[in-house]
Amino acid sequence: MVFVIRTCMKIARYAYRLSPLGKIAVILACFVSSLSTLVPASAQELTNVRISVDYRLYGANAPVAFAQDSGIFKEAGINAIVDGSSGSGDAINRVASGLYDAAYADIGTLAEFWARNPTQAPKLVMVVLDRSPQSIVSLKKSNIKSVKDLIGRKVGTSQTDATSRMLPGVLKLNHIPIDKLNLVRVEQRLRDALLVRGDVDAVVGFDSAILFNLMTQDIMPDDTNVIYYADNGFDFYGNGLLVSRRMIETNPDVVKRLAGALAKAWIASIQDPKKTITVLAKRDPLIDVELETKRLQWILNNNVVTETTRKNGLGHLDEAKMANGLKTLASAFELPKVPTVSDLYDPRFLPPASERMIPSK
Repeated sequence: MVFVIRTCMKIARYAYRLSPLGKIAVILACFVSSLSTLVPASAQELTNVRISVDYRLYGANAPVAFAQDSGIFKEAGINAIVDGSSGSGDAINRVASGLYDAAYADIGTLAEFWARNPTQAPKLVMVVLDRSPQSIVSLKKSNIKSVKDLIGRKVGTSQTDATSRMLPGVLKLNHIPIDKLNLVRVEQRLRDALLVRGDVDAVVGFDSAILFNLMTQDIMPDDTNVIYYADNGFDFYGNGLLVSRRMIETNPDVVKRLAGALAKAWIASIQDPKKTITVLAKRDPLIDVELETKRLQWILNNNVVTETTRKNGLGHLDEAKMANGLKTLASAFELPKVPTVSDLYDPRFLPPASERMIPSK
């Protein structure tokens, strides 16, 4: 900056020889040059990053889209493109194939994927959901109160979402043969409608997805029974930020900025969830702002803001909890090898605790 000013001063000494237009051109050139030295490189050049979330863009994953639409990613020097998917399995496959750079997806599904593709599996760089929302939901009239009550019942599952993929493992943990259930493969978008119509007795998925979808059919949470995986042998983390190995190896600074920006977006959403959904509604005007705000608030209250994260900040990972969960998952899926914490998690990119602390009410 000092060099540019001195140069402009030298040029100004000779500017009197120029025409009026020439003098103006010199002054403008020096002014623009001075400004360019003040603009950081990250604002001049944005790094393209494609991110896939675990389902359609809605309340439960809205902070990821909020980071894009509010400019938080751009502030971090990232030109992000955030897309929905058919489920966590789909999102992880996209990253592993190289089509996407990162995903907001289920960590249990990542562990299963790693067992089959250890060199291609993305890496977890930041946990977001401290408690898993994976659940089995039924209407109270079906009288399904425990996992054992699923025997002989029709259960709607899909092929790509995290909860469906983990169901066989949860059944095994509870000593229930999977062939004792009548599994009905359903399109995830139609899943909850089939429950309402009585085509299935129960469905599996995130509680925040199912319960709030049922509300649109005038079925309130009190009209349902919810069985949580976390209460039936699988106390594990939910979703987190997963990043391709290629990006970690070739551009670790971008990974660090990506994690920092996403943490900032979730903290902002905790402070004002309605703002996050209002911004999402600009992307999709058909979104029910009131419903999706309640859905996001549910996720924040039940899965993000916990005793642990209040103490240690968003993204804190307890290695003992992670290791125990991986052992349970490996046993349930009969994986040839139990993944270690370091096989899946790279802690180098976690933002400082000061940037992840949960705001007080």
